Amino acid sequence: MRTAQRRSARGRPPGPQAAAPAGRRRPARHRPWPAWCAALALAVALGLPTAVPRAQARPADGTATALPPLPAPDAHGLDLTQWREVPGFDGRLGEATFLTDAVFAPAGAGKPSIDPVRKPVKVRIHLPAHYDPAKRYPVLYLLHGGAADVKQWSEPGDGDIAHTLEGTAFDGIVVMPEGGKAGWYSDWPGHTDGNFAPQWETFHIRQLLPWIDANFATRAERSGRAVAGASMGGLGALKYAAAHRDLFSSVGVFSGGTDIRPAAAQRTVNDSLWFYGAAFSWTGLLDGTYRVTGSTAHRMETVFGPASGWAAFNPVQVAATEASYKAYDGRLALYAGTGESDIHEWNEALHAPLTARGVTHRYCTGPGGHEMRLWQQDLRNFLDYIHGSGTRSCPNGWASPTS
Repeated sequence: MRTAQRRSARGRPPGPQAAAPAGRRRPARHRPWPAWCAALALAVALGLPTAVPRAQARPADGTATALPPLPAPDAHGLDLTQWREVPGFDGRLGEATFLTDAVFAPAGAGKPSIDPVRKPVKVRIHLPAHYDPAKRYPVLYLLHGGAADVKQWSEPGDGDIAHTLEGTAFDGIVVMPEGGKAGWYSDWPGHTDGNFAPQWETFHIRQLLPWIDANFATRAERSGRAVAGASMGGLGALKYAAAHRDLFSSVGVFSGGTDIRPAAAQRTVNDSLWFYGAAFSWTGLLDGTYRVTGSTAHRMETVFGPASGWAAFNPVQVAATEASYKAYDGRLALYAGTGESDIHEWNEALHAPLTARGVTHRYCTGPGGHEMRLWQQDLRNFLDYIHGSGTRSCPNGWASPTS
């Protein structure tokens, strides 16, 4: 569930290259907190942003934009503070900034260290060409990986969603929400050292999903929704699919985490809570109270609750149950490179019970590592698979799929 290694001018993000189980190598040793703080202080000196700026109000009258108007901007627990066009996408990519009580909620015995607790959180929304409010479009909820943010799937040089979708069978809306650098797509039962906790599942499922249906021309039903993600986002897609079978009809998992029980998986979660904790985008990266200190067991319970409850959402355990992922029969796809070590092994461990339970699914594997260039092709293949283009091959030059 590691994020792709970036080879851009921004360099590799600090901390583990994962938002889930580590793969080919052990996580980097912890640096002392002062060193990490100093590194971010350098970013301040260089003039880089260190916090999500407080979003301005909606564009003033007369602001040129190709984006559609929003009929219900403040709804379902979300207060919209900005709806802007992201330049360079021909008016098809919008960025919404919200305030919500789900990010963050006060938790713990003490007073939260941050005031206000509500922080601006962003969602990017890519619209189909010639978007027509009179039509109804399918929606893909596309989740980012660990140590990444809301921009991962959309930016050129990263997921480049506009280019990635070209030529696929998908003609719909793509929703790319913020999920925290180590949020793990969970409503945290525990809390940070600063007595607050993100409620990412509430934000995504109870607030954002109905907000999207209220503001865009969606097929507002189970058959019109898919969820997919890479690395940590792959774990998130499987978690949401298991918990909300009534909301989603298709699931795509690209190098995703499938089991939080192995020691290597827990080591990555542990490290992510030291490096990032509840931070998202630039929010909280300079504040130690966003982090979670304590043992690995404590950190796991902070994010996922007691181990006795993991079977309800942990993908490998879910797949072994009577219910399994049967609701996604013929509309579930897993992709993992053989060079991903533990992650490939854990995807094999999910593929086996799915097969044993008779859940028809696509499983593609072959040479390759934990990187965005493969995930882009995985996404294209997944969309063609669920939207009936008849494609029978796997992406990335891999062998034929198994199911």
